[in-house]
Amino acid sequence: MNTSTLVQSFAIPTNRATKKLRFKKNGDAGRKIVVSSNWLPLFDFNAGEPVVEESLGVGKGIVIKRVYDLFDAPLKSKKVYYRNYKSRKNNPLETLLEVASKKLINLSFPKNCKQAHVTFQKGCVTIVPVMTNLDKALENATPESRYEVFAACTSGVDLCSMENNGFSISSVIEHRPCEARDGKRDHSETGALSVLRNIKKRIKNLFNEDITHIDLDQIREAVSQSPVTTFMASPQCDDFSTVKSKSAKQASLENLSTTEDMMLDMLRVIEAVNPPVVCFEQVGGWYTSAAYRLLSIRLKRWGYTENLIVADARDHGGLTSRKRGYAVFTCLDADFSFEAPVARRETPIWELIEPYLSECRDVTHSKSIQDGAKCGRLRTITKDSKHSPTFLKSQPRMAKDSVVISHEGRYLWPSEELQKMLMGIDPEYKTDAVSKDIGSEIIGQSIDGALHDMVIRCVKNHIDNYFNSLEHPHAIAA
Repeated sequence: MNTSTLVQSFAIPTNRATKKLRFKKNGDAGRKIVVSSNWLPLFDFNAGEPVVEESLGVGKGIVIKRVYDLFDAPLKSKKVYYRNYKSRKNNPLETLLEVASKKLINLSFPKNCKQAHVTFQKGCVTIVPVMTNLDKALENATPESRYEVFAACTSGVDLCSMENNGFSISSVIEHRPCEARDGKRDHSETGALSVLRNIKKRIKNLFNEDITHIDLDQIREAVSQSPVTTFMASPQCDDFSTVKSKSAKQASLENLSTTEDMMLDMLRVIEAVNPPVVCFEQVGGWYTSAAYRLLSIRLKRWGYTENLIVADARDHGGLTSRKRGYAVFTCLDADFSFEAPVARRETPIWELIEPYLSECRDVTHSKSIQDGAKCGRLRTITKDSKHSPTFLKSQPRMAKDSVVISHEGRYLWPSEELQKMLMGIDPEYKTDAVSKDIGSEIIGQSIDGALHDMVIRCVKNHIDNYFNSLEHPHAIAA
């Protein structure tokens, strides 16, 4: 059966066929495009027939067209090539197009582009650049974007830490979801208000929208002219925390209040932003979950390298026993490492607490506090304590597992300023933009400042090492 007869035996697509290909090397530094495909003869590109190549514009790709009128053929027309492999059965129609002009390729494709998307139509093959996630991320690592941050799921405490370490907050996605205990009250703007109340510089973009439904096109547009180097996010941790009961977690799966699928939204936003560095802060349980495993696999498939630490704040200069995990994914070609643990405090923290005692109210009379003491769930700070127990989101509700100060036979309620001091939160962080309860919740579920600062210092050092290697490659190599 000859080629033309064989072609007619296939159900040829009436509109188009597509595929992706990688550039081939052309000399030491050049690139060339070789389209070797069964699809060419299906769309009228047969061996020996004339074609012409045209650029679609700077960085926009090329188009290769069949020349049907030989009397009007351009002077620079080429031919469709043909290869014959007698023993090959999987490529019976192989013809090929080859574009080797460095001038045409360098004009039509970005310098760092390594892949192309090919569209086959009758008499026309369109080849446009494909930038991988890795390519796009590395393009965003510019001197201007060096310390720029795109943050998600934050009430601003972590962003204060980042600003204090030299970063600048460019964009924020923050939307507090409605909770059953909220009733008819709308708290969706509270976290975003706290962000705007506490960051020192004005941000470019605030997205007060549910991340599970946010329009990615508006994000791409927002960052297209002002890329960022770092993406920082603290996804909701309730469904991975040991504090939440198994029955409550199961109920959240059934009523769809779960946040287990938020990793999908994180990936969607990361793909829209294309940051070279991605940093997550979460409870330790998240990092052993199937959700995190899928997130990690996908980011590594995109070209990121994973750096993970799950640590106790006390091992990094903290005053609480808060345990948090940090995952830093990076595609920058520079060393990354977390700081080594330091010795834990060996002396009581009472001397740090005493100056705040006058502002701590007496809650000994509270039934929930008494019940917590009787059942052993109440967590106390005494004169001999070398650290504070971990504060929880439920702290303002005076639950049985609240943190209190035991002093002279009484239970004292830690003031907000004392709580911030113990958690290493910037004393300048304000909660006056929201209600007292919401403000206390923000503090209770927040970061430990000492541990967070350690991670952010490491991220900054990593970024600096990368840019320093670009500016002084020989010095770094030496």
